[in-house]
Amino acid sequence: MNAATMQALRRLLFFSRPEAAALVGASMSRPRGVSDRAWRMFEAGELPVPGDIAERIVELVRWRASALTAADAQIDLMRQRLPPGASFDLALCWYESMGDWMTLPGREPIQFRPQQSVLAELAARHGARMVRFDAHDYAHWLGGREDSEAMRAAWAGKTAG
Repeated sequence: MNAATMQALRRLLFFSRPEAAALVGASMSRPRGVSDRAWRMFEAGELPVPGDIAERIVELVRWRASALTAADAQIDLMRQRLPPGASFDLALCWYESMGDWMTLPGREPIQFRPQQSVLAELAARHGARMVRFDAHDYAHWLGGREDSEAMRAAWAGKTAG
């Protein structure tokens, strides 16, 4: 992977350079990632991009594409179920911080920014509205029910409406 491609894909995935250095640059041999300086040197073409980092970026780009395909399919299915002429208002849960993103068990920190990239793309493609996640409001609305992606989506829809 060359320097320009690396920078373009980092930006597509919504990572800042320091985030990419810490999260994408992490591996078994580098659990804390690489330094921001090293990442800048990769993007400037002053150091070759390590193979494991290039592979990780490509994996995240594939994850993003898969997430978009799945979301588009769900949105198309929802639109097909509407009566003819009915309007469709799509609201999605937007997480301002990784801390809020990580409140749902099983989420990976490295997917936080790519998920934001997916949501931005869905807003552009489908006119989706973003609803900022509010942990307190959500917990009140949830009322002891089991937390899930589907429940968060339902909350976003109710909050936007």
